[in-house]
Amino acid sequence: MLGFIFGWPRKIRKLRKRWDRLREKTLKKKGLVKKTAMEKLDMTEQKLRTLEEQKITRLDRSRLAREVDLDLTEIKAMLKATPDEIIQASQAPLRQQQKQARPVQ
Repeated sequence: MLGFIFGWPRKIRKLRKRWDRLREKTLKKKGLVKKTAMEKLDMTEQKLRTLEEQKITRLDRSRLAREVDLDLTEIKAMLKATPDEIIQASQAPLRQQQKQARPVQ
């Protein structure tokens, strides 16, 4: 009984609930924000399914739970950001790649 209330099943349920709420908020968005957030939510769902369905070691379980939590926090911040901030964030890796690709003279 206490394991159900305080243990891993509760943590996993809470993560799934956060995921569901973020998915509902994402479906209300439009454009690039929606597309990017949905892709991240789909990747996060795979990790959640692993946590829910498979018997894995405590270490792997805690690592996956932390990854899911960080992913959900990142998605939440993305949904709060303005479209301009998201465009800048998506272009930032491209700028870094261009700087690295330039030959040094």
